[in-house]
Amino acid sequence: MIQKQEHEQFPFEYDERYNDLQLIQWCKPTESSMWGYYASYKIGAEWIDEKESIVVTTKRKMENIDFLKMFMTCFSSNLELESFSKIYSIDYDKPVIKVPAFRSIVSLLIVAHFLSVVDRIKSLKRGYVHYNENLKKVKGHISLLKNERKNILGKRYDRIYCDYDEYSIDIPENRLIKKALLFSKHLLYSCNLYDAICQVLNRNLALFENVSCDVEIREVNQIKGHKLFNDYQEAIRLAKIILRHFDYNIAKANNTEGTVPPFVVDMSLLYEHYVYGLLYEAYGNKIAYQYKGITGYPDFLYISENFQAILDTKYIPKYEDETLDTNVVRQLSGYSRDLFVLRKLGYKNIGEDSFIPSVPCVIVYPIEGNGIFNPFKGNRLIDVCNKMVKGLSHFYKIEIPLPTVYITK
Repeated sequence: MIQKQEHEQFPFEYDERYNDLQLIQWCKPTESSMWGYYASYKIGAEWIDEKESIVVTTKRKMENIDFLKMFMTCFSSNLELESFSKIYSIDYDKPVIKVPAFRSIVSLLIVAHFLSVVDRIKSLKRGYVHYNENLKKVKGHISLLKNERKNILGKRYDRIYCDYDEYSIDIPENRLIKKALLFSKHLLYSCNLYDAICQVLNRNLALFENVSCDVEIREVNQIKGHKLFNDYQEAIRLAKIILRHFDYNIAKANNTEGTVPPFVVDMSLLYEHYVYGLLYEAYGNKIAYQYKGITGYPDFLYISENFQAILDTKYIPKYEDETLDTNVVRQLSGYSRDLFVLRKLGYKNIGEDSFIPSVPCVIVYPIEGNGIFNPFKGNRLIDVCNKMVKGLSHFYKIEIPLPTVYITK
């Protein structure tokens, strides 16, 4: 097994086996770097071939990241559910890889994703459920053959075997979600997690209180979502993943073997979503995410009457001490001259020959947690932009502390 940290260089030469991997890329990360294979800004475990695997962990100074809290914060934004499934991928069709360091990360990410999606369901779907029961009174219609075998031949004349349909919340879709919720509960409690995610879990369990969890393995694949109910469709998809992840056995929620299926977490995208969750919590609809301009898609636009800014996330801790890369400066400068972006920011009647205002450009980079969860909350953005970039006009840096497992929640 080959093990590296994010963006570390590999010593080997060009090999076509690495071209299809997500954790390795052939690149030149900085102007001073040499061409070669580098670990990408993704963590996880992949098979290189049938015998050899590769594992990429978080970079130095980022070893104690609380992935669960980051992922839960992502869902405080107003993004569509489909966007969150792009943060990570899991390949259940390949053999598992023994990686003790990632023993709980995969399970917790799936569970956090699932619980956050279910939390968006405000009322349960109802449908007709078919029942076969031996009753004291006729309900629906009498099942003549079964009634004769069970009651007439046994001289139980006080019973009638009936077939009937009932409009109920106890439908297969809800049962599947309820079963996955119980698996999630078992995992979270076995990991001694009793913070905000357990509050979400308890809220979800309360919503499904009157739903049973009677789902057979053979029935799981037959349960389908509906395109008109996006929340349900995504919840059902994730519920199936959870049951498959634990091999349909709730006891396997305690994976002590330290094995995981091949998986990849896009740390840059996770950080971007995390920052958006913090920004949205603080400023709401003043934040525009991934607005399409002529020069590209700036991560965030801050739009208010008194202050406008372009913000871009860079999952690069080195910006704490170093100056910005030339390419980053060019990228944000392009955004600040993009007429589509400027009009979205509120600048009216701007054309190609107009005077272009100096729009503040902000680089948002990570540091390991320092006890401050959301530096934007309760503060104006103009006040948070207090670290200017030397030698550049209207360029700022903002450090966003990542939650760590050592921070008291």
